[in-house]
Amino acid sequence: MSNQNLETERIDTEPAPRSRAARLVHALSLPIILGWLAVAVILTVGVPPLEKVEKDNAVALAPIGAPSFKAMERLGSDFKETNSGALAMIVLEGQDPLGDDAHKYYDRLIHLMQDDTKHVQHIQNFWGDPLTRGAAQSQDGKAAYVQVNLSGQPGSSAGDESVAAVRKIVDEAAPPPGLKIYVTGPAPIIADMNTAGAKTVALVTLVSMAVIFITLLLVYRSIFTVIILLLIVGLELQIARGVVALMGNLHLVGLTTFAVNLLVAAVIATGTDYGIFWVGRYQEARQAGEDREQAFYTTFSGVAKVVLASGLTIAGAVFCLSFTRLPYFQPLGIPCAVGILVAVLVALTLGPALLVVGSRFGLFEPRRVVTARRWRRIGTAIVRWPAPILIATLAVALIGLLTLPNYKPSYDDQKFIPSNIPANVGYAAAGRHFPGSRMAMPEILLVETDHDLRNPADMLVINKLAKGVLAVPGISTVQTVTRPEGTPLQHTTIPWILSMGQSTQMQNMAFQKDRMDDMLKQADELSKTIAIMQHMQSLMTELVNTTHQMVGTTHEMQAITEELRDHISDFEDFWRPIRSYFYWEKHCYDIPICWSLRSIFDSIDGVDLINDKLKDLVGDLDQIDLIMPQILMQLPQMIETMQSMRSMMLTMHSTMSGVMGQMDANAKDPAAMGQAFDQSKNDDSFYLPPGIINGSDSFKRVEKVFMSPDGKDFRMLITQRGDPATPEGLTRVDAIKTAAEESLKGTPLENSKVYLTGTAAITKDLVDGSKFDLLIAGVAAICLIFIIMLMMTRSFIAAMVIVGTVLLSLGASFGLSVFVWQYLLGIQMHWTVLSTSVIVLLAVGSDYNLLLVSRMKEELGAGIKTGIIRAMGGT
Repeated sequence: MSNQNLETERIDTEPAPRSRAARLVHALSLPIILGWLAVAVILTVGVPPLEKVEKDNAVALAPIGAPSFKAMERLGSDFKETNSGALAMIVLEGQDPLGDDAHKYYDRLIHLMQDDTKHVQHIQNFWGDPLTRGAAQSQDGKAAYVQVNLSGQPGSSAGDESVAAVRKIVDEAAPPPGLKIYVTGPAPIIADMNTAGAKTVALVTLVSMAVIFITLLLVYRSIFTVIILLLIVGLELQIARGVVALMGNLHLVGLTTFAVNLLVAAVIATGTDYGIFWVGRYQEARQAGEDREQAFYTTFSGVAKVVLASGLTIAGAVFCLSFTRLPYFQPLGIPCAVGILVAVLVALTLGPALLVVGSRFGLFEPRRVVTARRWRRIGTAIVRWPAPILIATLAVALIGLLTLPNYKPSYDDQKFIPSNIPANVGYAAAGRHFPGSRMAMPEILLVETDHDLRNPADMLVINKLAKGVLAVPGISTVQTVTRPEGTPLQHTTIPWILSMGQSTQMQNMAFQKDRMDDMLKQADELSKTIAIMQHMQSLMTELVNTTHQMVGTTHEMQAITEELRDHISDFEDFWRPIRSYFYWEKHCYDIPICWSLRSIFDSIDGVDLINDKLKDLVGDLDQIDLIMPQILMQLPQMIETMQSMRSMMLTMHSTMSGVMGQMDANAKDPAAMGQAFDQSKNDDSFYLPPGIINGSDSFKRVEKVFMSPDGKDFRMLITQRGDPATPEGLTRVDAIKTAAEESLKGTPLENSKVYLTGTAAITKDLVDGSKFDLLIAGVAAICLIFIIMLMMTRSFIAAMVIVGTVLLSLGASFGLSVFVWQYLLGIQMHWTVLSTSVIVLLAVGSDYNLLLVSRMKEELGAGIKTGIIRAMGGT
């Protein structure tokens, strides 16, 4: 070995300064141990377990402020259905097609859930309505589902309680033999994830302790040393858990299963690190020949500041998560930071105190000579060939960095929880009958307008919008008021309406043919009437001539009568004196000759009356003589008109007979056109008549599901072909919004407000939020770490180097993780891993860099190169 190597192996034996804190810990070591034990006992006895506190005070994992959740809130408000985002799916699965027993159980289950208004806010009862049953039943008929909106937000205590209540109702409803019921969906998945997370805490703790025990036993070769280290870690963990549980129990902080798991993992990791720092440095000092007391002060001088700075760094980095907005990250900040600070405080006091007490009994004495030749050789190589080693290191880091652009995380929580939990079992059952996207919350497009949409014109716009959204690549079905089952409503096309009109007309065809035959009969009757009119014309001609002759004869009679009257008047004038006698004689009635002569004179007076009446008669006959020729002149025209009517009637009969024949030929299947449009599900000529909108009970049921009570708002349920939580599914969120806006352009609903929620929309908001949160937390953590490093190292360059190397190692380590898991093993990582690991790696990377730089500063007295070699060997 060269002289330089021998020089680097020497450890300075100059006594380390004895600070006041070190002397205080040394003097009060036993009270410190007893004090922390008392604190642990008090917290264990007086505070509920952390898992129980988390269960009772769990905060929702839903991003309440995200656009998708605001849309969900507006949806619940507009439709008066729910004010939460907790959604569950109850799946019914039978070995055979579901029959009456399944329907009876389903109805009983619905009634029980409707009675539980505390936990169930709304039930989307598609399967219970024959009109919408097809949308909730599998094609093989062996499965069906019902969507239920629960009280509370997903992941919160109220949400988990609602999931448990629904599962209890399902069991109480007593399904018939052969029918299996599963409660699954987003809310049950999160509830089961919380339960699985609580169980994982204990498993992670046990496995971590076992791994640490084996590793430390191999390093220190002393079971007592390892047990004491584990006791320190366990005590740190118990006190940190107790303090955080106390804060949660007092409602000072909210907790999630992520916070509990991260707290446990971080405290175990940091506690183990700090224990190794104390014991390792103490054994190094003992091997250098220092006595136990001096070795303690050397250890405290070199390790305490590293533990403090490291703890502040890790706690500060984790605390930066409280600046984020997503509930997956924000609740991690304060609880985990407080827990880590508690662990650091315990490590700074209990660790050295146990070192003092244990060293008196020789518990921490090195069982073997620990040499750092291998690490010193590595340090020597770095000093001799810094550029090649840097290039090689960068090359390895580059492999990881190059994989980052193709990083594709998974946003499906159910892939990362045990497959045997109830919600995942339900998903598997549903997957046997339904597409995977059916059990996820569908995308819901909410459109708010300023007027009542229950009219044919607006229904045309709604259907146009549905078709526009359906045209987006990757969209499987769109359900709305015009497409309740995802396909157009039957009998709502113009061809169908025309076909129905033609069918009605064909039903009346027989009556029309009978009426056509009546036209022939009417033409025959008209021919008879014409013949009668012609005969009447000839008679009228004779009548006119006879009347004219009779008028002439009457005129002659009038002349004779006037002449007779004149002669009688002469006779009367001569006999007038004698006539008077007949009227004066009182007894003329009794004298025959008198009475007869008097009667003669009375008759002579009647001649004048006859003459007057005859004169009137002659005037009337003259008028008749004028009118009769005119009447006779009308008859030919009337006959001609009737003949024309008969010809037109026969022509009409002939024409209509041809038309009726064509109609017969073309109407062998009058409903064929409408049926073709129905079978093809083609709604290019969609039209919903007012009679259906206003008078159909079936449509009223559909309207209740898809339209708000005031008719001003409507929603669409959009199902994607694949998993909506994949990157491909997320890209369709903006496409759906764009399609909706373009479909409404130029219509009466152009100024409507459009909102979108659902699995893809919520996941996209989580992705966008996680990127923003990662930027916030990362920048804040980097700044905080830089400040702490600057304060501890008192060197701007050293602080920059620490932060820079941490960033490089962070990108490389995460990239290599992506390379191993995504490319080699084909397993996608959960989307929260990146944000959480960035904070943890920033903290831990700074931790070890700080340890190395701090040791280098201690060894700088021997020169930079020698200091680097010694620091490599010592750390």
